[in-house]
Amino acid sequence: MNIIEATKKALKENKAITTPEDKEHGIVFVPTNSMPLGIVIVPTEPGLEKVEGIYKEKWSSASKFWNPKSEDLLRDDWELF
Repeated sequence: MNIIEATKKALKENKAITTPEDKEHGIVFVPTNSMPLGIVIVPTEPGLEKVEGIYKEKWSSASKFWNPKSEDLLRDDWELF
């Protein structure tokens, strides 16, 4: 579903939204009507990233604000978490 549909559904069901790639790394976005406008949740353990055929730890970093790219907004594979 697109980000608008996912956000409306997440607010109604009190859930987070994510994309398949972010879900793999344990990253979800909790939409809110509060001052920060949303909460990004990142895992406390590293994920794995394949680099030149070798898996290496990849840590996700939290940020104060989510700055989506146009491709994030145009995706149609957002899902509830």
